[in-house]
Amino acid sequence: MQRNSKVAMAVGLTAAATMVMTACGGSEGGGGGSSTSPKPGSSNAQGSDQSLQAAFNAATIGFVNKSDKKGGSLNLVATGDCDAWDPANTYYGWCWNMQRLFTRTLVGYSSTPGANNVKIEPDLAQGLGEHNADFTEWTYKLKTGVKWEDGSTVTSKQVKYGLERVFATDLFSNGPSSYYLCLLAKCDAEGNPPFAGPYKDKGKGLDSITTPDDTTIKFKLQTSTPDFDFLMSLPASAPVPLTENGANSGSKYTLHPMSNGPYKFQSYTPEQKIVWVRNDQYDQSTDKIRKPLVDKITLNISTNADDNDKQLQAGTADFQADGGVQTAFQTNIINNPELKKNADNPVSSYVRYFSVFPSTIPDVHCRRAIFYAMNKVDLQRARGGTYGGDIAHTMAQPTVPGHDPKADPYPSGPDNTGDLAKAKEELQACGKPNGFATKMAYVNAGKGPAVFAAAQSALARVGIKITGAVHAQSGYYGGYIGKPETVKSVGIGIAQAGWGADYPTGGGFWTSIVASYAPPGGGNYTVIKDKMIDDLLAEASKTTGRHDDLFKKLDARVMELAVDLPFIYDKTLYYRNPRLTNVRNNFALGSYYDAVNVGVSDGK
Repeated sequence: MQRNSKVAMAVGLTAAATMVMTACGGSEGGGGGSSTSPKPGSSNAQGSDQSLQAAFNAATIGFVNKSDKKGGSLNLVATGDCDAWDPANTYYGWCWNMQRLFTRTLVGYSSTPGANNVKIEPDLAQGLGEHNADFTEWTYKLKTGVKWEDGSTVTSKQVKYGLERVFATDLFSNGPSSYYLCLLAKCDAEGNPPFAGPYKDKGKGLDSITTPDDTTIKFKLQTSTPDFDFLMSLPASAPVPLTENGANSGSKYTLHPMSNGPYKFQSYTPEQKIVWVRNDQYDQSTDKIRKPLVDKITLNISTNADDNDKQLQAGTADFQADGGVQTAFQTNIINNPELKKNADNPVSSYVRYFSVFPSTIPDVHCRRAIFYAMNKVDLQRARGGTYGGDIAHTMAQPTVPGHDPKADPYPSGPDNTGDLAKAKEELQACGKPNGFATKMAYVNAGKGPAVFAAAQSALARVGIKITGAVHAQSGYYGGYIGKPETVKSVGIGIAQAGWGADYPTGGGFWTSIVASYAPPGGGNYTVIKDKMIDDLLAEASKTTGRHDDLFKKLDARVMELAVDLPFIYDKTLYYRNPRLTNVRNNFALGSYYDAVNVGVSDGK
């Protein structure tokens, strides 16, 4: 997600019409299925733009309590801060969802409800991109009348500048820059672009992007990219004023990104609280995606997830922005019909897995011992039982092209509690018959500690002893397990992780986590560099289509390397305050509630 690229990532727009997305699994919330109507977030659920009364899973198929009533405040909670509020440097799915409050891109995701909806439509642009026959040249025309919070007009040059900032990977290491660097610039043999961003290379820029006037932007790409419209929907493609925001510029832009959306930052105390208020320069007539209702949105951040749940149950919080409820509140919801009708349990975009680092555990047999010894039933229970998801055997989720439901390269026994005999064989093969010691990284909030405890207990059965290496949610991926020097110095052998597609194709799922040019800070935490994987991605990028056979081979190769151990195809149990209106799960952005369009019935 950050540096090199000699291989294109694009695979056809038709690849996965029902795939839910996105990016890093930032939250440690959980969830999973039940039997009451409507069916929980299935990929076959049909969306409805009509108003639905409160019912379990109603927000997975329609708007709950649809209303156009304006006013009042939305009170949200989260177990941690975003990795960044700067659109160039964020990769958590829930943060992409929250970016819709203040960030607009050329293309955006529709607000039509339902699990089938991952549709894109024009946002800042007048239409989707116009392209040549081989998808190497793209042109967009911007709408007129879109303004920043200071009253200045959004221009094509600012879209170009926003993309040029992505090249400053020394400052912005968290975001999905691997998609852009060698697509918008000609890289050297090592996959390094000649442009280092507008801070190091002052006065320079990207010749591949031209702006003939303030409302036109043209792109000349290094390789055919049928999915370029999807890339233009990512926050990293958002415009940024050429002067940024005064003192809050460069790495400090995250403290107050300028808004061209319906809300702007009023105040922000990192790791504690954010308040957004109406942007009085926002023009609803330019925006068919957002229909903001409330006047103010407050996000309170606390690592005490159970306390957050108590606020939800008491009605003092409206919903959790970064994930689902914890075990105690989940039990109350399941057993109380009045609570349950205000809950939703959609299939999320994520696979939950462990990254197992070859830099710390170099012998593949020692890594495979970990794979065989894990008790996936206990791990599922730690994530919320069946409400937390289904047991996984491959990295590719059921919605990802190439998913093979019969594949199980590391069987964990007939009851999924682990194959201890096979684990011991692998330990013998790696010269550690009595096991070994290592550390597991995880976020010390939400489900993280329970997953650690389950893994610790399972691995101890074959002599593998793990201790915890904990970190705050906000810097966990890009600033901790995504830094090889930190992995080495701390001695991290295993790390909890979650991943969902950046956009609904096979390439959108795999590129940032397995391509050799995808740096560790953005998803390739174990620094996979494998020619077979790169060749499969390159082959899939040549034409549109699902490419199931290619991605099935890719999945099998990743599993063979024994660096990523999937254990749950994630579901999440969310709770919504009964006073909320226009509530829907946003399947295009992680299945979180679509905060920008939610209202309140009581006007408070």
